[in-house]
Amino acid sequence: MSQSHKRHRGQPGPDREQFLGQLVQEYHATEDNEAKQQVLANLGNFAYDSINHGWLWNVNAIDVFLDAIEQEDPLLKEFGSGGLANICLDSRHHQYLVSNQKHIQSITVLINQQQNITADTVINSMTILMLLINESSKQGKLFFSDM
Repeated sequence: MSQSHKRHRGQPGPDREQFLGQLVQEYHATEDNEAKQQVLANLGNFAYDSINHGWLWNVNAIDVFLDAIEQEDPLLKEFGSGGLANICLDSRHHQYLVSNQKHIQSITVLINQQQNITADTVINSMTILMLLINESSKQGKLFFSDM
């Protein structure tokens, strides 16, 4: 393993997984929107790096992102959709999202929403849907029920 790859990996797995688990717990435990926004921003940043996808799967971070897009707060929606956009190409997360029509509907609603929404949320949502489309999802009529 190259030195740069070793540096990129950061802390050993269990420590990072434990930290991510603490972030997920903090999101669920707090009532403060600013604290939730900060947790989501952190989780979304971790989701950007595929090295973290396994740990994020283990701590159910995807459910935090899905919960966030259902909230009224525009920044929670933005950070939740950003996290989903970052993680949706990982095969486990991809399958989880496409296996439940409710997840697709929750993402689709964000595109057409007129209030309490940021432009980045709409862009993230369109990106998620675009990245989720593959031959399996087309055959399953997940996105193309009228065709």
